Amino acid sequence: MFIEQLPKVPSHYCRKDSKKLYLETIIQSKTHLYKLFKEFCDENGQQRVSRATLMRELKAMNIAIFKPRKDQCNLCLSYKYGQVSKEEYDTHIKRKVEAQTEKKLDKRIAEDDSDTLVITADLQVVLLSPRLFANANYYKSKLCCHNYTLYDLATRDVVCYYWHEGNGEVNSSNFASCLLDHLQNVQGSRETPLRTIIMYSDGCDYQNRNVTLSNCLLHFAIRTGIEVVQKYLEKGHTWMEVDSVHSAIERKLRDRQIYWPPEYVEVISSARQNAPYKVKSLDFTFFKDFSKVLYVRSIRPGNGVGDPHVTDIRAHRYSPCGTISYKLMLSDGRQVLPRRLAKVAEDVVIPNLYQQPRRIKKKKWQDLQELKLVLPTEYHSFYEGLQHE
Repeated sequence: MFIEQLPKVPSHYCRKDSKKLYLETIIQSKTHLYKLFKEFCDENGQQRVSRATLMRELKAMNIAIFKPRKDQCNLCLSYKYGQVSKEEYDTHIKRKVEAQTEKKLDKRIAEDDSDTLVITADLQVVLLSPRLFANANYYKSKLCCHNYTLYDLATRDVVCYYWHEGNGEVNSSNFASCLLDHLQNVQGSRETPLRTIIMYSDGCDYQNRNVTLSNCLLHFAIRTGIEVVQKYLEKGHTWMEVDSVHSAIERKLRDRQIYWPPEYVEVISSARQNAPYKVKSLDFTFFKDFSKVLYVRSIRPGNGVGDPHVTDIRAHRYSPCGTISYKLMLSDGRQVLPRRLAKVAEDVVIPNLYQQPRRIKKKKWQDLQELKLVLPTEYHSFYEGLQHE
């Protein structure tokens, strides 16, 4: 069946909240998908069904064409159609406005005070390798490549942490490794010692709002004497300056074929001509296992029925004195997280997350070998050498 032959990926947005699969991002629209379907039927002597029928099949299989989450807000649309109360909608809009207002204020502070760093952070939509325009490309699984990007609001400096799935996953320790490396590098390069670091992101749990990253940032605050604050934008309204980086990269990629992962490094770097983006290409040895840094086991403000959940938190503050505080609204006062903190040695050795390159799935490895038929021979050895099941 046509749909079953198309490779799928989990959305890198809110993966833990949804079991929905997405067609690889190379398929850009329903029109594009139906064109491929017609070509498939003609080549295989199968009878076509209508576009509407094909879309119903996709829906029944819980598969979708990928759409960037920043294009629309589900809660706003639900309110428009009378499916959400005015009270819930008003709270949603208040959170949106508060986050946008605070980000503007924090940006001004960072521009005026050299002891304050304000960054926005996000993971780009998954990049695929190889990226080809040959028909065979649509029916074979590709290697997933990841670009975690950090944008300095005051200086407009950009650092992109880039790796492929053979070198790392996209879990909390991967992001903690990148973020900690960046903060340490900025701290070491500043003439004026940093006093405060503020980070804006969406609230995606596995990436930003989780106990592993919180423990990592608390450890950094205690060791360096720098206060760290995380602020989470309201779901559905999460556009940040870092997204302009990803847009520039996508424009640079338009009509560009990619034969192997290192080619993305040049594309990312050159996506901005003035002050090119800095790219750090990572292998498996870079990542650390921050689940071993365990000050707290949970960042939920309570345990009882009716107590706030992690997803209700709008800000975290990590103090050099060793406390974590939180806000449920950015306009609220801070509250100390009601969790007993364990003692962790300041000089604790954080172990490597991986002892060797990661194994990709056998089916994906086989697909990549078949794609060598449409790749220049100098790239074959890279795909042959990937570790696999």
